Amino acid sequence: MALIKFLGSQSTGIAFETGETRSVNVTVEGVSSPNGFEGDTITYTATILDSITSKLPATFVATLKINGTALITDQVFDASVYSQATGLLTLDFIVPAGEGTFTVKLEWAEQQINV
Repeated sequence: MALIKFLGSQSTGIAFETGETRSVNVTVEGVSSPNGFEGDTITYTATILDSITSKLPATFVATLKINGTALITDQVFDASVYSQATGLLTLDFIVPAGEGTFTVKLEWAEQQINV
């Protein structure tokens, strides 16, 4: 059996890209009326940007909820509801049954989006 010596070195390598992680910032949340009755249409608005103040991609998805109950499920941020110029989201919802004081908020899951 022959003795072989292998010199230390390195390969030429291959390109590998890692993704960037950003958070979502929701500001200036509002509703067109602070109260309403079952069946009324209310408009929810909010300015939504990412952590580097860029607009979100049109394929971003969120759900509008009232006290944990979905009002609008899996809304895509396309041009009909989200302005790429200003970052303003505008969603119309119907007031569900029930009386009392409720919290309307936006919720989204972690998403990986190619831009």
